[in-house]
Amino acid sequence: MQFLEIQNILTKINSINDVADSHGIACGMLVANTTADKMVWIKQLMGEIEEDILPPAEVIELMGGWFDEIKNQLQDSHLRFELCLPEDDQPLEKRVCALQEWCRGFILGIAISGVKDFGKLPEDTQELITDFSRIGAEEEFDLDNIDEAEISYTDIAQYVRIGVLLINEELQPLQSTSTNIH
Repeated sequence: MQFLEIQNILTKINSINDVADSHGIACGMLVANTTADKMVWIKQLMGEIEEDILPPAEVIELMGGWFDEIKNQLQDSHLRFELCLPEDDQPLEKRVCALQEWCRGFILGIAISGVKDFGKLPEDTQELITDFSRIGAEEEFDLDNIDEAEISYTDIAQYVRIGVLLINEELQPLQSTSTNIH
C-alpha cells in the first residue's frame, strides 16, 4: 500500500495516528511478538472504541493486509524492510516529524505487545530503543542548514531502519530453513 492510500484510510476512520506512527506501532508490536494480533493494532489506530465492537470490514481488510505486509517485510531474509515515511519530495520538516512519530510509535508498539520492562531486553536492543526515544524527541533535529539536515535525516532514517532489523533479529531470530544439497 502507498503512503497516501494509507493516510486516506486513517483519515476515513478518524484515527489519531498518521501513517508513520501507525507503521511504527505495527513494527514495534511485531518485533516484540511475531504473532501480534492485527485487530489490537487496528483498534489502537481507531482510538476510543468499545472492546467488543469490530471496525468496519473494509478497514479490517485493508489495514489487516498492510499489517501482514509489514510482518512479511520484517521477516524477509533479503532485508527489504523499509520505514513508511513521506517521499523525499516532501518538505524536510514533514519528513523529520514523520520519522520522530515513527520512532515514538515503534516504542509504543513494543509496549502494546506486552514488553513492560525494557531493561530485560538484550543490551543492543535497549540501546537502540534509547536512541529511538532520543530521535523521537522534538528538539533532536537542527534544520538550520538544509543541506546538512538532509544528509542527517537520511543517515538517521537508515540507522533506524537497520536498528529495527537488528532488534527484530535479536527478539525474533530468522528461522533458517535447512536445504539439502545433492
